Amino acid sequence: MLSAIATASIAQSTGQGTPSADPRTRCEQLVAFWQRHGGSKSEGGGGGDIARKNAEVDCGAGRYDSGIRAMEELLRRNGYTVPPAGGN
Repeated sequence: MLSAIATASIAQSTGQGTPSADPRTRCEQLVAFWQRHGGSKSEGGGGGDIARKNAEVDCGAGRYDSGIRAMEELLRRNGYTVPPAGGN
């Protein structure tokens, strides 16, 4: 029972349906995905880059929930499917 509660807690903290081992790693994963797939997709569109930088600052300051949420929203807003935790 305690294991189920801990697993649910981890899943909630990362905003995912499946648990992620480390929220810092999840932040890095989402930022890397954005940079590979969307970071400089359109000319003159710096809004996504600002959102990404803000998310990186949040993650760097230990505000993982906020950084992960911001990156997931950025990806969705730009038409990407958020990658599952642990996969790129």
